[in-house]
Amino acid sequence: MFDLTRPHRRDALKLGLGIAASAAAMPLPSAQAATRRLDPANPADARLIYRKLRYRTDDGLLFSWIKGPYMASISGDLVPMYALNLGAIQRVTQNADGSFNLIDLEISFRVDAQTGERLKTLRNPITGETVPVGGRGPIPTHLKVSADNEFVIPELPGQPRYEHEHVPVSFFPLGRTELAIRDRSHARVTAPDGSVSFLNEVSTIAGPSELVLDPTTTTVNARVQSNDVRSWPAWLNMGDRPGSLALFANGGKVSRFADLPDDWHAMLKIYYPQIAADPIAVLDGKVKIDASSW
Repeated sequence: MFDLTRPHRRDALKLGLGIAASAAAMPLPSAQAATRRLDPANPADARLIYRKLRYRTDDGLLFSWIKGPYMASISGDLVPMYALNLGAIQRVTQNADGSFNLIDLEISFRVDAQTGERLKTLRNPITGETVPVGGRGPIPTHLKVSADNEFVIPELPGQPRYEHEHVPVSFFPLGRTELAIRDRSHARVTAPDGSVSFLNEVSTIAGPSELVLDPTTTTVNARVQSNDVRSWPAWLNMGDRPGSLALFANGGKVSRFADLPDDWHAMLKIYYPQIAADPIAVLDGKVKIDASSW
């Protein structure tokens, strides 16, 4: 199998010949260090690769998106319920201890799985009931991510309690030109009233191997496949029916706000014009969103 972390045999032979020909031809230590590629088998490098693909290794902004259907997994079948059209703006600020602070602004539209138009009510195909579509408005969330890329989730009185398990990330080549990570986590959420819900997430994130393994790059554009399996959201009124809701989505991490999908931008201008006009001011809390527009 091709090893993305090692120089080609041809390059190694040339290096060997150069050393044999003359000790003076050997590159200086600084030049050797500059050509070293990140190695996913090295724990320190693996943390950087993960952070580079999912976030970034320096201070700055991120833009990402996912789109795809939510399906009810029930009675051995998958039933389309609605779809997600989500764009996110994030700011990363590195800390001296290797952790980083993350401000996350997700603008998520629940849309018709066929037409892509935003839903404010949904006729639940399982119960036949028409329900108001639930969800959280676009409020910036402040998080901390540890040096080992784990979320630091504080317990706050009167708020849901999160138990979060992050499964070790796996790395693998995707085709000949991309390196991918498979990122999996499980969360158990206990609400203030004692009710418990679950969320299992599996994401595959891939970027160009040459850039991902280059120690001089701090972030890369990436392709994302996002899947999750979760307890029934309360707003669906599924009661005690056995089953779960599953997401099948694709997306990416891009360089600019303008690179987020056109249909998402069109809905943003209609429903959240304040964000469309100045997304960074909203991300940083300098502009507040009108709650009535949710």
